[in-house]
Amino acid sequence: MDDAPRHVLIVDPEATSIAYATVALAGMDVEAVATVPAALERVVGSTFDAVLFDPALGEDEDGALSLLHRFRTVAPDTVVVIWSAHPTVEFAVRAMRAGALDVLKQTSEGAQIRSVVERAIAHGALAREVRRLRGEVERARGLGEVIGQSALMRQLLAMIDRVAASDATVLIVGESGTGKELLARTIHRVGPRKDGPFVAFDCSALAPSLLEAELFGHEKGAFTGAGRSRRGLFREANGGTIFLDEIGDIDATVQNKLLRVLQEREIKPVGGDRPVSIDVRVVAATNKDLKALVARGQFREDLYWRLAVVPIQVPPLRERKEDIPLLAAHILARRRGAAKSFAGQETRYPTQITARALARLEAYRWPGNIRELENVLSRAAILCDGEMIRSHDLDMLGLDRPAGSPPARGDAEDRVELPAIDLERLGDGEGLKDVTDKAVRLVERAAIAAALRRDRNPALAARRLGISRASIYTKMKTYGLTIEGEASNRD
Repeated sequence: MDDAPRHVLIVDPEATSIAYATVALAGMDVEAVATVPAALERVVGSTFDAVLFDPALGEDEDGALSLLHRFRTVAPDTVVVIWSAHPTVEFAVRAMRAGALDVLKQTSEGAQIRSVVERAIAHGALAREVRRLRGEVERARGLGEVIGQSALMRQLLAMIDRVAASDATVLIVGESGTGKELLARTIHRVGPRKDGPFVAFDCSALAPSLLEAELFGHEKGAFTGAGRSRRGLFREANGGTIFLDEIGDIDATVQNKLLRVLQEREIKPVGGDRPVSIDVRVVAATNKDLKALVARGQFREDLYWRLAVVPIQVPPLRERKEDIPLLAAHILARRRGAAKSFAGQETRYPTQITARALARLEAYRWPGNIRELENVLSRAAILCDGEMIRSHDLDMLGLDRPAGSPPARGDAEDRVELPAIDLERLGDGEGLKDVTDKAVRLVERAAIAAALRRDRNPALAARRLGISRASIYTKMKTYGLTIEGEASNRD
């Protein structure tokens, strides 16, 4: 432990017990309170390293465990040690199951009291560090869902990382299919409200007359068909984040009420006469030019500025084509995992794509952005006849071939250039099995050489050919091949 004094709270009505523990914990910063309400008031928002709690403050063992639960609820980071005059083994087990780290008898020797408290402090420090590291992992995982290494995406990721740490309202602007909801979920997941709900809603999905009731809730009988009251999505998202997609499509009446929600942080259900306070972060998204809508009088200017506290522009896929290989690999790996878990067993699903096929993906303009890329790769994976998506697998999917690219099945980069085999000479004086084996060896050597020339890496070539690393090294030695695919000098 470091040299900083440790902060310990003793919850005990007996002055003699408090004095005894204080002596045992000499050098620590010890406070004492005599009642549970006073203890709860002290631990909320405090930095106590440990709490010694006398269960006699509860009417019985169940009452003591209920009080322990209240401690764990209001101060989950504080380590609690039961400090009892007459602890039983049964109660000790129940208390530790309920979250207490240990149980101390009040008549224990001072050295034992100090040892247990120091262990509790160390345990709390370790738990906080684990929680901190988990938070780091969650942040990394959250941002890791947003795939991209281009300059535009690096800028976007840096902005998301900064914005997520705040509680500001965010407006995400981008074309359909660019992943606006994924960004909203990422902002929620790595932000301070990550433990709260995330509620997503498409504002274009309902007529204006129903949209208000869906967002803000309604009372029973507020309108025809309202047979029961409804909380509304804002209250469902309380303590978390609400994502309002297609915000540019909302009606003027709903715009007025949404502005009030953002200003006052309260909603008024349809048919209700009392406002309800809410604590919600708002992330909105649109594929429309809201400033142009403001200029035409179709969107409230004051609402626009309330929404665009932090505006985020998402680049279309055609402006970040260098991310396509990474996106393709991510999509295929994720689809393979989904197919595998659905089937409950190993399923043939391609995870690789040839250079020629990748060039076709990069040459396409992607009007549907990432959503269209996912759709194309999913269909290509179904149509392909191997472990790799090739250029000809994209022929029926609406993708134009790059200029000058031949339409024939089996593109040059996808096809192994087989050696010319003179069958008459090959079979001279040999049986059919010998002829077949020799032809197979020639084809196998050509295929391995082509893969090595393309990848210049035996491990990648082995994966491309569907064989093990050990096999490719053995065959390279057998056929006298180097990583460039050329024959080595053999005696």
